Parts: sequence; structure tokens; C-alpha cells
Amino acid sequence: MERSDGTTAPGESPERKQSPARPRGSPMLIVLMIIVVLPSVLLADSWGAGAVGIIGGLTGLFSLVAFMGGPLRADLRVVAVLGPLLVVAAAVPRLLAETSRPAAVALVVVLGFVAALFPLLGERYATVGLGLGMTTVFGYGYAPQGGADHRQVVLAAVAGVVVAVLLRVVMGLPDPSKTTREQVAAVLDAADPTAATATAFRTWLGDGRKRWLAGVLDGASRYRLARHTARLTGDASPDDLAALERRAEDLAARVRARPRRAAGPAPSPAPDPASSTAVGPAGDAARALDAVEQALTRHDTSAVRLGRGPRHQFLDAVQHPSGRLRSVQVRHAFRTALALLVMLLVTSGLERGDPLVSTVLLTTFSIVQASWRDTVTKARNKILGLVSGSIGVAVVLLVVPQRYLTLVAVVALCLGLWFIAARPALGAAFMVVVSVGFNSVTRDLDPVALLAQYVGLTVCAVVVGVVLGFVVVPSFRPPPLRQRVETATAATAAALRAGAVGVGPAPRAEDVALVREAVYEQDELVPDREHLDDRQAEELDDLRAALRDVIVLANATQIDDDERAAVLRTLSPDGATPSDDGPTRGAPSAGDGPDAGEAPGAGASTLLDLARRAASAERYLLTTLPAPS
Repeated sequence: MERSDGTTAPGESPERKQSPARPRGSPMLIVLMIIVVLPSVLLADSWGAGAVGIIGGLTGLFSLVAFMGGPLRADLRVVAVLGPLLVVAAAVPRLLAETSRPAAVALVVVLGFVAALFPLLGERYATVGLGLGMTTVFGYGYAPQGGADHRQVVLAAVAGVVVAVLLRVVMGLPDPSKTTREQVAAVLDAADPTAATATAFRTWLGDGRKRWLAGVLDGASRYRLARHTARLTGDASPDDLAALERRAEDLAARVRARPRRAAGPAPSPAPDPASSTAVGPAGDAARALDAVEQALTRHDTSAVRLGRGPRHQFLDAVQHPSGRLRSVQVRHAFRTALALLVMLLVTSGLERGDPLVSTVLLTTFSIVQASWRDTVTKARNKILGLVSGSIGVAVVLLVVPQRYLTLVAVVALCLGLWFIAARPALGAAFMVVVSVGFNSVTRDLDPVALLAQYVGLTVCAVVVGVVLGFVVVPSFRPPPLRQRVETATAATAAALRAGAVGVGPAPRAEDVALVREAVYEQDELVPDREHLDDRQAEELDDLRAALRDVIVLANATQIDDDERAAVLRTLSPDGATPSDDGPTRGAPSAGDGPDAGEAPGAGASTLLDLARRAASAERYLLTTLPAPS
């Protein structure tokens, strides 16, 4: 099975690799501009917002980004909390700047810091932070011609949020739980089952906790675990494994399908009696699929009650490790705030109403990422787009009469929106043409001077985004990656050694603290300022996933002291030599399901395989990473 990047997932049946297709553009952003921005601007204008209607349009777009990502029920809870905050972010910094610019700058920095912290709440909230941050910097930086009073700015912001909420409801009403079903179904057939299981479990928790989906999630997790064990041990033939995969794909399609109102479930292929009664991992996998089908057939929509005791605390520790000062996400929040502060100070010398203030602030916010590698990638795309876009603007200015610049800018806007997601550098190049073309015509500015200013401010934003926090601010640097690798493995072993995880008595508060510490250290296994080659980056991802799986699987599997000792020996620096074979990246576990821990599992061997995979990745990294000076 191949991942989206064209590489074969570890542990899956190897298939012939094909060269990844060159990414193509998508009209999705153009469609969003039509269905979100235009109605928001029209509504704001009908309410008397006037020239600041575009604030409503972009606020609506950014709000919809923040409001989407989960099932309708969960997204509406996000709306209830985030909607008023988005109105504040779009309007208050701008209004405050008219009386106290330093206070407005401080508010923008604080809101940027908060936006960068949202991913601590879970993967779903990454888009929430993105929407809040972009709303804040655009609302502060955009200056309409002719000015606007307080009432117009607030009405424009409210109009944008209202349109975004209405669109989210309209898009979700036909099938409110579609996202939940898709994510639960992905546990059956996704290339990365652990990521799929964790995402599905969190989404299921926020969407009414339907019992039939709980049964599907639990059965799917047990199926992936048993199928992988069968592949490792060789207890099942390739034909048997292929039959299991086909049946899992059929069941996944049924889970994804919209529930029908007609009585009676849709028929499905009957399970193979021989496989359902077989012993060993292959039989376990078949019986797990039987459980999935049984949950589908019964379709019990009642809610599962979850206790809020120690077991819930364990799951919370795995899903939400400590957000301490030097964690990856908190460091990212400080970098984002500092980068915004620097660029706000840089742009404070520009004339009031300069059209490039919002552009450069959006650039700064988008460049700063949680890791050095991602930040450099964003910066590289921006620089490539800036260079090629500047050349394009120069050519346009030489050969196109100025009266046609608006038409050129419109075409460039459509092309930029088409390519910005799939090919960021190309999309950024078109956006240079858009910014210079529109602003030079609508504000009667010299396009050459405007281009020079655009280039200078963008280069400044790139330098600030890349350098600040990674080079200049040493207090925000984590320990060297080599040390973080050793610490994460040791923390995971400490949680296992203390018996903090494993089916049995309810975990104590100190046990939960050990698990939280281990998961926190695992989350630190991302490159910061380190330059890793492709193999090192893959091994680092492998190590992080394997250590997390050890924690989760040990919580769901009945293991005795000897098995625990074997896992600890494997994780120790002088432990057993790891096997070259490893489990599927992120083998799932029943521990992710709502009924985890109720029945002893047979995953002790898989737990040992996970430890071997972690040990293999750790040793490769310790061998290839530079020793501390």
C-alpha cells in the first residue's frame, strides 16, 4: 500500500512504486471565494458597512476554515466559542489602533499567540488557529479607501461570521455525521492505522458517541492489530490476508455510506466460515470483522456512557500531553508572537492605510511553523514565488498597457487561487501580480515602487520567520535532537517499568503523570533547527509513532512481568538487536476504542515488535546524528 507521497508504508505488502503525479491545481478556493466572500461582502454592504465590506468577506472565508474539520455537532460547539472571538479579532485591533496603536499591536500579538496554541487541543483545532490568526492580522492590516467608522467595521466582521456559520450548517445538515463515519471507516483501510484510530476516536467522542460507531471502531482496531500480527508471524497465507483486506474494504464502504431511512441494513458479503472459526491471528482478524459487521447490522444509535475516572485520565494524558513552556507548540506560539511583533514594528513606519501591511502580516503568520523544516519549506516557496512573480510583474509592466492591469490581476487571482494549495510557489507568484496589479490601479500607486516595497517587506518577513526563534532566541531552542531521542525512549520505558500502563488496576495519579511525561517527550521528536536527510526524517517519524503505540497498546493488552521485561530490554540502549521488520506504521489497538481494556488482548508479540521498531529507529538516529559538542 502506498502513502500519498508515493512511498510504501512499512509493514504493508510492497507494491510497485510509481512516480508521484505532479500536483495539479484545484478550483476549490475559487468556489469558496464565490460562495463565502461574495455573500459576506454583499451582506455587509446591505448592513451599511460600505468600503470595509471586504473585511466581512475575508472574515467569512477565514471563519469557514476555522468552522470546518469535524462533524456538524462538534463544529457547532466550535462556532459557539470561536464565533465571538473571530468578531473581536476582525474588528477590535483595527478600532483600537485609532486610539492607541501600541495597544492594538499588543492585542494582535496576544491573539497570534493564542492562535498558535490551538493545536494543543488536538489536530482538529489546527484550522481553528489558522482561521483566528489570519482573521486577526488581516482585520488589523487592511485599510479601506475613505475610512470607516466603528459601526461599519463591527457590522462587516459580524456579517462574515454569520455567513460562515450559515454555510457550515447548510453543508452539514444533509449528513451531519459524515466526517465521523469517514474517519471511523479509515481505521479499516488507512495506510496509517494509528493516526486514523486516534483521529477517529477523538471525532467519535465529539459527535454523540454513537454505540454502533463505537463497535465499528473497536472491531476495526482489533482487526488491524490481528491482521498485522498474522503477517508478521506468517500464520496466514497471502490469499487469506488479501481476502481479509477485501472484506475490510467492503465494510469500510458500508460505514462511509450515508445511513438509509429504509428498515434493514444493506447486505454484505458473508464471512468465510473457515476463517471466522480459525485459530490464531487470522481467525482473530476475521472475528473482529464479524464484530464490525454486527455493529453495522444493529446500528444502535444510543450514546455510550464514558466514565471520567482514572482510565479517562490515561486517555487524556495520551491525547493531550503537557503544554509546558518548552514544548514544541508553545515554542511555536512564542515564535509566532515575536515574528508578528517584529513585523508590526517594521510596518509601523509605513503610511496609514498602506495596502501591503495586511499582505506582509499574512505572509509572516503563514511562514512561521512549529518546526525548522516546515518553516524553511514555507519560506522557500514564498521566495520562489516572489522571484518569479516579480519577473512576471516586470514583463507585464513592459508589455501590457496600464488600463489592462486590472484584467491581468483578475486572471492572476484565479490562477493563484487555483494553484496556491497544490503548488504553493506558483500560487505565490500569481499573488505577487495580484497585489501589485490591484493596488496600483485602485489606489493610483506607482507599480514599480509598489513592487519594490512588496519585495522588501516580503524578504523581511521571510528572514524574521526563518531566523527568529530558531537562531536568534536561544531560550526557545529545545535540547539537541540526539538528546531528545534518548529522553523520549527513556521516558517511555519509565512509564512501562512503573506499571503506569497495562490492563489491570486503575492507574494512579503518579502513573498518569508518567504517561503524560512520556507522551510529551514523544511529541518533542520533531526536527527543530536540525537538518535531516530523508532517511533520518523517516526514522524519526517511525520512532515517535512506535513509542506512542507502545504506550497505547500496553494500556490495552494483558502483559505479564516477563513480557514487560522483554519490551524494556528491547528499549534499553544495550537491549536485544531489533528486527529489520516492523509493524505497520502505527499499529492500532483496541485501547483506542471505547471498550478498550475490557477483554485481554493477544497483542504482546506486537508490543514487542513495536519496541523493536522503536529501538531500530533510535539506534539509527543515535548513530547518524552528531554527538553534542
